[in-house]
Amino acid sequence: MKLSSRITYYLIVIVFLSLAIGFSIFYISIERVTNRSAIYKMEQLNQYVINQLKTQSADSLQKKHPSIRIKVLSKKYDNLVDEVVEEREAVWNEQLQSYGYNIKVIHYPFVNNEHYQITNEDYIVKIEREYWFSVLMVVAWIFVFILTIIIFFGEMIARNLYMPFYSLLIQMKMFDVRKGEQIQVMNTNTTELDELNKLFTQMADKSIQQYKLLKEFTENLSHELQTPLANLKGKIELLLDTNLSEQQMQALSGMYDELNRMSTLNRSLVLLMSLEDHEVSPEKVNLSDALRETILHYEDIIEMGGKTLNVSIQNHVYININPMLLQIVLSNLINNASRHNIENGSIEIALTDNFLEIKNMGKPNNLTNETIFNRFKKGTSDSGSLGIGLALVKKIVEVYGYRITYKNHDNLHIFILDINT
Repeated sequence: MKLSSRITYYLIVIVFLSLAIGFSIFYISIERVTNRSAIYKMEQLNQYVINQLKTQSADSLQKKHPSIRIKVLSKKYDNLVDEVVEEREAVWNEQLQSYGYNIKVIHYPFVNNEHYQITNEDYIVKIEREYWFSVLMVVAWIFVFILTIIIFFGEMIARNLYMPFYSLLIQMKMFDVRKGEQIQVMNTNTTELDELNKLFTQMADKSIQQYKLLKEFTENLSHELQTPLANLKGKIELLLDTNLSEQQMQALSGMYDELNRMSTLNRSLVLLMSLEDHEVSPEKVNLSDALRETILHYEDIIEMGGKTLNVSIQNHVYININPMLLQIVLSNLINNASRHNIENGSIEIALTDNFLEIKNMGKPNNLTNETIFNRFKKGTSDSGSLGIGLALVKKIVEVYGYRITYKNHDNLHIFILDINT
């Protein structure tokens, strides 16, 4: 739910509760005011009768005021209060022929050394339910009117007020640290939104600056590493051509292999970093032919390892990808299937219009689709594995809008490249 819609919703709930509570208070207040007004008049009449008892008889006063009953008490009661008010609801009145609210106001005055009980009784006809229902309908129509006003004007005002906020959200979604573009925020007179715009602009500028520094550091590091690595490899190659003992040859050969791994790792990291700025090309590549060429390159190595290779390739399958990057993807996947296989195992490669599937037998591992593509994540302790090949594969296919997934079942490790996107 959008922020403006949520505000409108809360306003509607508040108005509804306010009207409901206000109507209840109005209903109770009307009844209470009506009762108090009648009691006040009856108290005034009783007081008038008490004053008249000093000069007039009780019978004459009762004739003048039919609602008054005057009784002379047989003795004086010291424990009686001056005034008693009795109220009873839903009492049937014969004269009114309806249920009414019965009120009695009783006084116990001393007049001319006589103790009197003066009772004033009256009925107040309750307001009919139909009347209150009509009032309730009026309140309901008022609520509908206010609701319409809130939805129409409230939503419009909220959208106008939060337009800078929505603009900032769009800028945040479109922000790409790799492009290095400055954030363009809307001017606003709201303090909180101004602070939010300022904070995000500062964070975006800082992110761009740090990304440039990191990119520059990576490029410099790669360049600086390549020269000493190449020098070391050249010197080791010269030493390998000299007369050395078998132990020295093995040591130098091991050093040469490690330098090769370091050089490959360095190039892979640089390529992985450069993919962040890679511009996607619209060129179509024949995946069927590229896959056959890559398999041909690894076929001898797979057979020498005692593994069985089963291939099913559909002709004329095309995808949008850079040919060199496609070669890296296919080489890493097939090399991974060969390297992490078991003795006398098998590899199955299938290509259709929708997907490329590569299966290989292998030892069980605890890797999942979420972890296997992480950098430097290895499923085995194979020292020849850099642990970056699959991360590179995933990054390349994602740059071009494709998706690759991994699953294992019954010691089968399966990679599926979805190309139907």
